Amino acid sequence: MSETQRTGTGDSSRCVTADACCGAERPVSAGRFEWLRPSRRSVVTALGAALLLPRRLFGAQVLDHCGPTPKPPKPAQASAAEGLPPLPLPVVPQRRTEKKNPPRPPVIISKIRTESIADWGTDLNDVNNLLIWMKSKLQVNFTYEEKPLGGIPLESGQVPVLYRTGHEAFRFGPQEHARLRRYLLRGGMIIFDACCGRPAFAESARREIAAILPEHRLKPIGLDHPVFNCYYENAGFVRFTSHSLTQRPQLRSPGPSGIEGVEIACRLAVVLSPHDLSCGWDMHTHALSDTAYVESEDALKIGANLMAYATATRDLSVGQAQSKAYVDADPTKADKFRVGQLVHEGDWNPDPAGLRNLLDTVARTTALRISFATEPVEPNADQLGRFPFLYMTGHEDFTWSERQVGALRRYLANGGFLLADACCGRAKFDAAFRRELGRVLGGAGRLQRLPATHPLYSTHHRIGSVGYSQAAMARLRVGRADRPRLESVAMAGRTAVLYSPVGLNVGWRLKPVPYAVTCDADSALKLGVNSVVYALAQ
Repeated sequence: MSETQRTGTGDSSRCVTADACCGAERPVSAGRFEWLRPSRRSVVTALGAALLLPRRLFGAQVLDHCGPTPKPPKPAQASAAEGLPPLPLPVVPQRRTEKKNPPRPPVIISKIRTESIADWGTDLNDVNNLLIWMKSKLQVNFTYEEKPLGGIPLESGQVPVLYRTGHEAFRFGPQEHARLRRYLLRGGMIIFDACCGRPAFAESARREIAAILPEHRLKPIGLDHPVFNCYYENAGFVRFTSHSLTQRPQLRSPGPSGIEGVEIACRLAVVLSPHDLSCGWDMHTHALSDTAYVESEDALKIGANLMAYATATRDLSVGQAQSKAYVDADPTKADKFRVGQLVHEGDWNPDPAGLRNLLDTVARTTALRISFATEPVEPNADQLGRFPFLYMTGHEDFTWSERQVGALRRYLANGGFLLADACCGRAKFDAAFRRELGRVLGGAGRLQRLPATHPLYSTHHRIGSVGYSQAAMARLRVGRADRPRLESVAMAGRTAVLYSPVGLNVGWRLKPVPYAVTCDADSALKLGVNSVVYALAQ
C-alpha cells in the first residue's frame, strides 16, 4: 500500500456505530473555555454539516470480527470554509468571492503504518471518522496521513500527533527510540491504542514507553487532567459497551477510562489507552472474547480532546539546560541559602525550570547577598534540619508515612518554613496536601486565606491583585485580575506554611501553560519573590 494522506471531510460507506454518537451534547458548563466554544449554527447549517457524515453513521451494528476495512473515499472538492486554523485558535473562516478548490487542511495526526495491515489497519477509518466528527461538532478541518515511522518527518516540527494502534505485541528499534524521544521532548505527542483492548499490545506499549523515556513514569491520567476537560468536560469518565462489561468484570460503566500517560514539564506527551478507542472512532463494536471497548460517542469525545490538547501544548518542550537544579555560584555573595524540595510519591518535580527561575529572579532583583542552592530532600528528621526553607509541588495524590508526618511536625514546630503550590492548580494534589497537612498539624493545620493586609504582600513587591489564566478565571469565577489566593498556617506567631491552590510553578517557568489554573508569569514571580524574602526575614 502506498503512503497516503487523508482528510476528515469525506464520506465513508463502511462506518457504523453502536450509539447515537452525533446526538445531543451535554450542556456546556461554566468551566468550558469560551475561546474553544464552537459558534452556534442555524438549523440549515447543522443539517448541511450532517450531510458530511458517513451515510450509516446513525445505524447500529455489532461485528464479530476485527479486520481491515475499506478505505474512505477521496475528499469532496467542496468545502463550507477554508483556512481554518488548528485548534485551539478561534475558528474564523475566510470569505471568498469565487468558487475554487479549498487548500488542503493541515495534517494533525500521523498514523504509524507497519508491514502487516492486520496489525495497524484493523480500523482503517478510525482517524478519518474522528476528523469528520470533529468537523461537524467543532467546525475545524484537518487531514491525517498514514506512513511507516521512518517516513514521518518527526524532526520537522509539523507533526502534532503520532498514532499507533494494533492487536499484537510490537517493538521499536534503538534508532526509533532515539527519534521518538527527541520528538516527544520537543513538544510532540504519541497515542498508543490497544485495539479491542488487547493486553499484548498494551504491555508492549508500556515496555516501549519505558525505553523511550526511562526517567519519566507512565501513570493513570487523573479525571481532573486538562486533557479530559479542555473541550468536552469529564471526558475521562466513559461508558463501556455491555459486552466489555461481561469480558472485564473489573470495569464500571460509566467509569474511568483507564487511560495512562507520561507528562513532561506539565505537558502530557504520551497517551496509552489499554481499552479500545479506535473501534469507537471507526464507529463499530465487536463481540469478541477478552475485549474492552469504550462506547463510540465517548471515544470520539476523548479523541477531540486529545487533538485540542496536543495542538495547544505542542511547544511546551523542555531542554536539558532547563532540567538542571539552580545553583547561584556568585562568589561575591556571603551566605548560602539552601532550599530543599520535598520528594513524595507523586510527581514531586513536574517542572524543574520553575524553581530555578524563581531563585534566579530573587538573586537578580533583591538586595539579598545570598547564594542559593536547591536539593531534593526526603521528609525525614535527619535531613530536614539542613533546610530552613522547604518547597513542595506536584499534580497527583500522595501520602506521607507516620514517620514522615512526625518529622515534618517537628520541623515546622522548630521554626522551619514550607512553601507549597498545586502545580497547574490540579485538584488531586490540592486535596492530598490539605489532608496530609491536617495529619501533620492536627486541628492547627487548617489553612486560612492570607488577609490582604498581611506583610508578605508588601515585603518586597506591593501586591494588591494578581493576573489569572483563563482556566483559573473559569474555575475560580474571577476576572482577569483579582486578589491573590494564598493560604497559610501560623505557629507561635509566625507563618510556618504558605500554600497556593493556584499554580505558581508554571508561572515561574516564564512560558504559558495552556489549560493550567495559574497566575500569569509576572504575578507568580512577585508572589514567589515575596515569599522567599518574607521567609528569610522571619
